[in-house]
Amino acid sequence: MRRTVTFAAAAAVALALTACGGDPEPAASSATRPSASPSASASPSPSASDAGGLYVALGDSLAAGYQPGGAELRDTAYPALTAGRLDSGGALTLQNLGCSGETTTSLVKGGTCDFAAGSQLEQAEKLLTGSQDVALVTVDIGGNDLLRCVRGGAQIDAACVSSGVRTVKKNLPAILKRLRTAAGPDVPVLVLGYYNPWLAAKALDQPVKGVDAAAKAYTGLSAAIESAAKSSGTTFVGLDEAFSTNDTTPTTINGRTVPENAAKICTLTNICTAGDIHLTDEGAATVARVLTKAAQRAGVS
Repeated sequence: MRRTVTFAAAAAVALALTACGGDPEPAASSATRPSASPSASASPSPSASDAGGLYVALGDSLAAGYQPGGAELRDTAYPALTAGRLDSGGALTLQNLGCSGETTTSLVKGGTCDFAAGSQLEQAEKLLTGSQDVALVTVDIGGNDLLRCVRGGAQIDAACVSSGVRTVKKNLPAILKRLRTAAGPDVPVLVLGYYNPWLAAKALDQPVKGVDAAAKAYTGLSAAIESAAKSSGTTFVGLDEAFSTNDTTPTTINGRTVPENAAKICTLTNICTAGDIHLTDEGAATVARVLTKAAQRAGVS
């Protein structure tokens, strides 16, 4: 998730959905990682009780606003955009703990980004139990557990993929149960699914060996995340519908005629312009719209 690669390599890691290379993702730099006392990603505001409540966002580089070239634009990442769309009687106080390179294991144990409480999960628990006015919790995690399965940028190790999905199945329910306990029974905890940039790679005939394994891995990862959400009393928020379209009109990308679904992936991510699967501004806004609707259905207004 920390490097820009060729279009083919980016497509190969579509199974990971939050990774942009075939080697393990390095830890966030000191310039971009959350500090020991993470600050709100939105403009400074009064205490949570004086505003609309506390919004704690956990996740990987999607939450952190990672962009091609290495910058993390947290002010335009989907948590900040979601906070801006929600009112709750006042401006939400956002604490964006998103950490580029985070896996379900490091989220629990720490070691990828610096947090005063130790790990991202422990930092979230500290924030949630220390506030009397928590309005919302969101989390995206699991994609990087499959990153190590990409070999040489364009080949996928199917056995490794199965192991990565098993790791998510093992770790994520416990993570979500801890968040549910820390937030309390009445606070919405929204668990974000992943989009599938593999669609664009398939349409553009990129030479990715094991692309069928990538598709299977995506399905397995999504199922594992949704199952973990259901078993923990949290709410799964899928992105498949928002990142696809029923429009079958073909369009032209890089000189090739491709289905409209692929064109939409190219618009919402950087995969077709920079070989990087992270969200464009329009993609981040799309995720924010989906999360906002889910939060409103859960009672955040």
